[in-house]
Amino acid sequence: MSDSFFAELRRRNVFRVSIGYAIMAWLLLQVVEVFASIINTPDWVPQSILLLLGIGFPIAIFFAWAYELTPDGLKREKDVDRSQSITSRTGRRLDFMIIAVLAVAVAWLVFDKLGTDTPQESEQRVAEVVDEMPSIAVLPFANMSADADSVYFSDGLADTLLHMLAQIKELRVAARTSSFQFRDQSMDVADIGKQLNVGTLLEGSVQRAGDKIRVTAQLIDVNNGFHLWSGNFDRDLEDVFAIQDEIAAEVVSALKLSLLGDTTETMQMYATENLDAYTQYLLGLNYMGNNTFDSLTSAVNHLQNAIEIDPGYAPAYALLARAFFILQDTGAIGWEEGMAESHAAATRALELSPNSPEALSMLGLIELENGNNDIAEQLMLQAIENGPNNVSALQSYATFLFEERRLQESIDMTRQVIRRDPLSLRSHINLTTGLALLRRYDEAIEINQRIQDINPRNPYGFAMAAVVDTKQGNWASATRRMIEATAMDPNDPEIPAFVGDLYLGLGLSSEAGQWYDRAAEIFPDHPVSRSRQLILNWVVGGNDQDNVRQARKLLEEKIENRWGSRWFAAYMLLDDANRTGDYTLLLDTLDNLHPRLLDDPPAGTADDLRMTHLVGRALVQSGDTERGYRLLDAWSVDNERWEAATGISTNSIEIDLLRDDKQAALEKLRARDSIKYDYAFNQFISARFYFASDSLWQTLADEPQFIELVEYLDQHAAEQRAILLSRTP
Repeated sequence: MSDSFFAELRRRNVFRVSIGYAIMAWLLLQVVEVFASIINTPDWVPQSILLLLGIGFPIAIFFAWAYELTPDGLKREKDVDRSQSITSRTGRRLDFMIIAVLAVAVAWLVFDKLGTDTPQESEQRVAEVVDEMPSIAVLPFANMSADADSVYFSDGLADTLLHMLAQIKELRVAARTSSFQFRDQSMDVADIGKQLNVGTLLEGSVQRAGDKIRVTAQLIDVNNGFHLWSGNFDRDLEDVFAIQDEIAAEVVSALKLSLLGDTTETMQMYATENLDAYTQYLLGLNYMGNNTFDSLTSAVNHLQNAIEIDPGYAPAYALLARAFFILQDTGAIGWEEGMAESHAAATRALELSPNSPEALSMLGLIELENGNNDIAEQLMLQAIENGPNNVSALQSYATFLFEERRLQESIDMTRQVIRRDPLSLRSHINLTTGLALLRRYDEAIEINQRIQDINPRNPYGFAMAAVVDTKQGNWASATRRMIEATAMDPNDPEIPAFVGDLYLGLGLSSEAGQWYDRAAEIFPDHPVSRSRQLILNWVVGGNDQDNVRQARKLLEEKIENRWGSRWFAAYMLLDDANRTGDYTLLLDTLDNLHPRLLDDPPAGTADDLRMTHLVGRALVQSGDTERGYRLLDAWSVDNERWEAATGISTNSIEIDLLRDDKQAALEKLRARDSIKYDYAFNQFISARFYFASDSLWQTLADEPQFIELVEYLDQHAAEQRAILLSRTP
């Protein structure tokens, strides 16, 4: 009886209908959940659909049992002649339908798990893929020579080996920045491996005596401390290049990695046949590691010596390009000079070594600075393809993604850099910045703590903590942290200027002036030192005409736009033009500085494009609305991607005000309320001065919502000022 009942259930396709209904219902609920979250439907909508699907299930079972689909339509099962029944054909159709729906369900599951990860899940997946690769760190080789100054040579040999091994795509190689921090440390290999996130270590020593050299090396498994390989090399000094090739080959063999022909060639491209050129290169590399104005200048000199000795030395050109780029990035030399020198050196490096990831990534950064983003991305992706372990290439692409407003992708890429360079301060600073912009403050604080763990005396650990504090409205704490940062590097003029910015935001203009003066004493010609007095005079109501003269002077000298320095000066002229109604001086100055912005479409370097909004605003307020709105529309296309990640900007609200659309401006201002502490001018100057003094924002002066916001920011500043003064020694 029981067997015949189940056989009848199968014949009438009741099981198939049950399975098909369940899969269809589940898939429908998944789709409803996604669309409900997008259009913000009330909770009762998906709940009602679930209830209806539940009620429909027994109804579907009943119809499958009691009715049959025939060529003449739906009939009661008892009225169908069994000899004419087509339930078997219907069952096959149901099988195909179930398979099709099941395929859609599986595809949905894959999309749901891989395509809609949270940012944290995406980052974790990146880390897991990277960690599965065989991995190695090359520690600095010990200098056993009588001459203690020969450490650059032993370091250089280890660094060259690191670069050679980094060409192997199947091997993850820890960057020099991290691995060289374990110089002369008697730590357990397991602890070093854990900190560097690698499975093997290559260590050794170098001893030079006259024209002879002795190199020892050993490859160690960090999990058990066993030597996978070791070797001793007693050779003539001129054989150092052959020694490097042999060690690299032995390591590859010990790790059981296979090499393709092109990999072997790229591993060997770092060699030069000239020992003097190699020595100068190693000295340049050594000075690059110190990363100060003086050391970078010394690095340039040694690298130029290496090139003079061996004009075909590609790595020397590539490193020289990076040295010039860093010099301009720190403000030690001008932007135009730095870009020209860097471009020339990188271009020559690429001519000599067409697959060089260092040269490709440098040219990518230069194209990015010149506003040629498509070309920049192509170069950077080619650099990563040629050197997947090259930290500079990965860092460059992370920078590109950041500039493209693809913040989550930039964070993912920076995480990849950190997997290879876990003790890199720069990468942790970049990661903290990205997380803070996305308002993932808890994560930003955690990463920033890592900066201070790596180097407790590094000023940027305190500076980045100040950034996070500022964005959360903790201005007193931010000021104290920034003051601590000044003690870490007394020769940096920017950090005292940031302290001044914070004091100014708190309404302590006298203290702000003292910190601005300190910045000027450290480096009087630095753009930040020269521009801050303009803002101070504007906030406290100084001599307007003197401010205009100083601003014009800075712009005529083409001051670098570090931390908004050029923007400050241009805004002073805009503010004066809004008061006087005469825009001639402002527009002539901006046209000389950024002529390509007035092209159709607007073009120019990255520095030009950073000024797009201000130039567009100046044109509109001068009456040239056609060109002004065209420029602002171009700016808005880029800004929409930025705001999608970080929230409404003050500049976006200004465009609504320029179009005389107060309602849209107020709606955005209301949406921006959750980020009320965000800066207006730079990272640390409060928007409240801007709101209260700028002529465009004053068109909202009678709006209750705007009045409430300005009063709130003033009150908050007073509270934070009291906290700071109560705890200041």
